Amino acid sequence: MKKEWINTAGQRICDFRRWKVLEKALKTITKANQEYYDYPEEFKADSIYYLEVDGKEYIKVSWDEYQKYKAEKSTDKIFTSHDGFYFINPVPTEANKEISIWGIKKWVKLVDDTDKPVLPSEFDEAIIKLALATCLQKERRYEEAAIERNEVEAPETPGVEGSGGILAKLGVREEMESHKGYIGKAKSTRWMM
Repeated sequence: MKKEWINTAGQRICDFRRWKVLEKALKTITKANQEYYDYPEEFKADSIYYLEVDGKEYIKVSWDEYQKYKAEKSTDKIFTSHDGFYFINPVPTEANKEISIWGIKKWVKLVDDTDKPVLPSEFDEAIIKLALATCLQKERRYEEAAIERNEVEAPETPGVEGSGGILAKLGVREEMESHKGYIGKAKSTRWMM
């Protein structure tokens, strides 16, 4: 039961916001005339936010927009995620071209005592407090559960330094630190705004 509460808390924290510490880049290769590829197992569903094929940037669009582009036989470089796959348009005609994708890692369920969470240790207190809130809720100690949950999830008050719960403070600290994901040259002015 305790492990289930910890896993639920970890999942909730991973979904709280787009954490830079969960960003990850992967590489694979194209297959000739293949439009769609399996979504990486370690990524959250629909979390790929940047994609390149052979060093050329593709723009993320919704599934409906992708279908529209495809129907119009557009040559715009676009991609989308749908039903456990990511789709690329125009379809690569050559095999072995490099596909680079950036996405967000998902929470990996902790099963054994030796398992390591995907979140770094600074998130441990938040995970434990949310699991404790669940435990208190089960014991019908609603006020204490609300206090624990608030200590973790309280939003930051604009203009009030140090306000908010643990996650708000971690978010502020993360924004102040350098980017931990992709670092490189901007290939599009879209990233420079």
